[in-house]
Amino acid sequence: MLLQQDLTPSEFKLFTEILWRLGSEQGKDDLRKNILVDVATLLRADFAASYVWDAKHSVSKHAIMWRIDQKAIQDYESIWQHADPITSLLRNQQKATFVNEIINFSALKKTAYFNEFLKPYGLYHGLNIYFFRNNIDLGDFRIWRASDSIMFNDREKRILNILEPYICNALPIDLSTRYLLTPREQEIVILVSKGLSDKDVSNLLKISFTTVRTHLQNAMRKIGCNNRTEMALMIH
Repeated sequence: MLLQQDLTPSEFKLFTEILWRLGSEQGKDDLRKNILVDVATLLRADFAASYVWDAKHSVSKHAIMWRIDQKAIQDYESIWQHADPITSLLRNQQKATFVNEIINFSALKKTAYFNEFLKPYGLYHGLNIYFFRNNIDLGDFRIWRASDSIMFNDREKRILNILEPYICNALPIDLSTRYLLTPREQEIVILVSKGLSDKDVSNLLKISFTTVRTHLQNAMRKIGCNNRTEMALMIH
């Protein structure tokens, strides 16, 4: 539970705004981006990043950065995620975890990952959390403080762990990454899972009824569903 001393009045207001956004924007594609800055601010962080894990290809994708040089995205995706000694260990925790809980900071400072990636971008004190729903990766928050800032403490952990179930419930599933759906298949699956009929989807997307049925059948085959009800239950 949050203690009264954990949040200033302005931080408590921000905390309630985050909860409101998680409820009002549930399932929206840009939700992860919309709340990252507010969560990082609430945690008194200096930097933040967020990715979605692609289990099929074992890579982090769909990067979002806050106060981190955009070149870091290119460096991480092309080079450093393949030589990252901490992310897989943090991801296995499935809860808010300090970087120094899974690797001693003195040991981390001896790695090329720290000296050639983290340190040049000012990333020293780390706190990560990974979000799952029904064992499906929804994304992560990688929160950092600079070398001249104090280390994160249990306050930040408490905040993240309280927000975690709300974030897990609100973030959309990246169907294209998990099931290799085409953009159109994903669009149709989401609409059908919300209760729209094939005719409704046809009218909304201005495509033929037959096209809707073809995309839907292909999507259900990829997802491994036998009918619309089963598909909707899996998606939600």
